[in-house]
Amino acid sequence: MANYSLNAAGAVRDFLWSKLSTTDSNVKSGQKMFEPSDYQIDLLSGTEFTMIPIIPSQQDALLDGALADRNHIIYDYVADGYEDNWMICRDSMMFTIYSKSYAEIAEVQNLMLDLFRRMDDTAEDINNFIGSNSPFIFFSVSLIDLLSPEPEREKVGWQAGQVVIRYKYGRQISPTTGRFS
Repeated sequence: MANYSLNAAGAVRDFLWSKLSTTDSNVKSGQKMFEPSDYQIDLLSGTEFTMIPIIPSQQDALLDGALADRNHIIYDYVADGYEDNWMICRDSMMFTIYSKSYAEIAEVQNLMLDLFRRMDDTAEDINNFIGSNSPFIFFSVSLIDLLSPEPEREKVGWQAGQVVIRYKYGRQISPTTGRFS
């Protein structure tokens, strides 16, 4: 039975987080681009977990608490429709990177440019990251737009830069019904 709570955007987000949290920053000496320890959240139960600071725009209210003063990324995605082969899905995803530092946004954008511009090679990287148990298989990923950091009008003191990607993927399909399995 299909797990409809999973989507390809979540797999792309997790892949991006794995790179941001392990790639050394040239702007913040001795740190990662997104230092995981900066996103440790204490729960009421006394336990901690690392919040992934790449969240859907619908959850922007979280920023008032946990991420209010930390770099973060908000994303939206849209299904771009289907072509002749209805088994291949095509989505676009827009990331908005927020920071108080122009240089930190530009650094993240350059990493994303390098990660997502390589079409089939990027898809292979994501497939290797998500593993064979994932219901998704990525065919290609490409960079659509990269918009320079600029002052954010709604969040005084912050700057925002955007990256838009498009990806094609498939999902496990039932051979008898043609629906997701």
